[in-house]
Amino acid sequence: MLTDAILDAARTRGDALADATIADVFKAGDTAAVARLLSSLMRDDQKPGELPAPVIEYLKKTGEVAARAPEIAATGEQIFSEYGPEVMMLLCCYSLPSSYAAKKGVQVLHRTAYLAKRPNRRLFETAQFIVDVLSPGGLGPGGKGVRTAQKVRLMHAAIRHLILTDTTSAWDVKELGVPINQEDLLGTLMTFTWLILDGLARLGVKLTPRDQQAYLETWLAVGRLMGIEPQLLPRTVAEAKETTAIIERRQVAESPQGREMTAALLGMMQSNLPHPFKSMPGCLIREFVPANVATFLGIPSHPLREETIRLADAALRPLQRFVDFEAQRHALVRAFSIHLLRWMIGVEMDGQPARFAIPDQLQEDWEIAPPDSEESFWDKLKERVLRR
Repeated sequence: MLTDAILDAARTRGDALADATIADVFKAGDTAAVARLLSSLMRDDQKPGELPAPVIEYLKKTGEVAARAPEIAATGEQIFSEYGPEVMMLLCCYSLPSSYAAKKGVQVLHRTAYLAKRPNRRLFETAQFIVDVLSPGGLGPGGKGVRTAQKVRLMHAAIRHLILTDTTSAWDVKELGVPINQEDLLGTLMTFTWLILDGLARLGVKLTPRDQQAYLETWLAVGRLMGIEPQLLPRTVAEAKETTAIIERRQVAESPQGREMTAALLGMMQSNLPHPFKSMPGCLIREFVPANVATFLGIPSHPLREETIRLADAALRPLQRFVDFEAQRHALVRAFSIHLLRWMIGVEMDGQPARFAIPDQLQEDWEIAPPDSEESFWDKLKERVLRR
C-alpha cells in the first residue's frame, strides 16, 4: 500500500540507470552531445554500433527488462486493436488534461515548452509512444515499442540533467522534487492505464476483469521498461485505481502552467475539426475529468449529452426514432475518434509531415478511410449508428 511517506521519498528519486548514462555522455563531450544522441536515437535505421558505449550498455540492460509473457501482450494488443480509436481519444480528452492538473508534475512540461509553443509536437510524441508499445509485437524482442520506450526514458534523463544543471533558472527541488521523478512517472503511467480503463467503461465498453488485468499488465511491463521502480507499481486493477486516487489527492491543484497546457491542447483539437464539432473536445474532457478540475483547467461547460443530441439530430434526423441515446453517443465518439486519427496521420507541421505512423494492420482494424476518401464525417457517423 502506497503512503504519503513512500511517495514523498519517491519524489526525490529519478532514474539511476538512465541518469548515469546521460551523465557519461556529457562527460565525453559538450552539451550538444546529448542533442546529437537523442536525434540519432530517433532514427529507425540507427545501428547500435554507431552509438556511444554507455548508450549501447543502457540499451542492453533495458532490453532485458522488456521481456514479459506473450499471452499477456497479445491480450493487451487485441484490446488496442479493437478500441484503439477510443483509447487515443481518451489520451487527448482524459489522460493529458489529468496530467496537466498535477500542479508539480506539469512544471517540467511547461519548462520544456513542448505544448505551450508546439502544441502538436507533444501530442504526437505521446500518441506515437502508445501506438508503438501496443501495436502487434511492439513489446516483443526487437519490437518498435521497446525501442521507443528506451528512447523516451533516455530523453527523460536528458531533460532531468539539463533542468538540474540550468544556472539561469534554478529548479526548486525541495518544493517540486526531482524533475520527472518516480511519483510523477507512476502518475503518468496511471493516466495510460486506470484512466483509460475507466474511460472505456464510461463509454460502455465492457471489458472482462481478465482483459482489464491483461491491459494493466501490458502497461506494467512498459512501466518497468521506463524505469519505474517495481515496488511502486500496482499489481491489480483495483490497486491501480487506488494508486491513481492517492496521487490525485496529493498532486491535483490549480496552476497557471496547467491551464496554459490545457488551452494549447484544446485549441489544437478545436482548430482541426469541422465547425459543428468544435465543441466536442471540451464536451469530452468535461465528461471524463472531475467538474472542479475541468473548471480550473479552463474547459468550457458544454454537457456531452446535450451536444450529442444536437449533433445527432443534425446528422441522423431521419433515423432518430430508431436510435437510442447510448447508440448515438457511441457512434459520435467513435466517429470523432476516427476523424482525430485521420487528421494526425495526414497533418503537416512546419511544412513537413508530422511523422505520426499507425501500422497498416491497425489502420485496417480501425477502418480509417484513406485521405482521398469521399465519405464525409456525417456519412461515417450514420454508418456507425446503422451498424448497431
